[in-house]
Amino acid sequence: MNLLAGVKPPPGWRWPLLAALWLPAPMAFAHAALVSSEPGRRAVLTTPPAQIRLCFNENIEAKFSQVTLSPTGEDGNIALGSVALDPASANCLNVPIEAPLTNGSYTIRYRVLSVDGHVVDYGYGFRLNAP
Repeated sequence: MNLLAGVKPPPGWRWPLLAALWLPAPMAFAHAALVSSEPGRRAVLTTPPAQIRLCFNENIEAKFSQVTLSPTGEDGNIALGSVALDPASANCLNVPIEAPLTNGSYTIRYRVLSVDGHVVDYGYGFRLNAP
């Protein structure tokens, strides 16, 4: 017994179906998103970090990426080494901190280029409260 025998679809049902199949998947327009970081966002550290590590949800082009570290609310940047891909993961950047940090609040800003060509510019803060 066919329960759908004699049932006709509503007029125009094909156009919404074709449009849904034609539209790209929502992730096709996604940008690189930060998934983990060291120091972490809003972290309160008791020892100064030796490096900044930023990991994203997709691979990053290190040679076109920039990272800065500055005291929050002050002019000037802290000396950093070169931005480099983590040898174990092409979606993580490592940046050595070359100058000593004193107690206070800091802002990390990054501008990264993902391998799909999207640029992401963002930042976050952390605090150093060493004994």
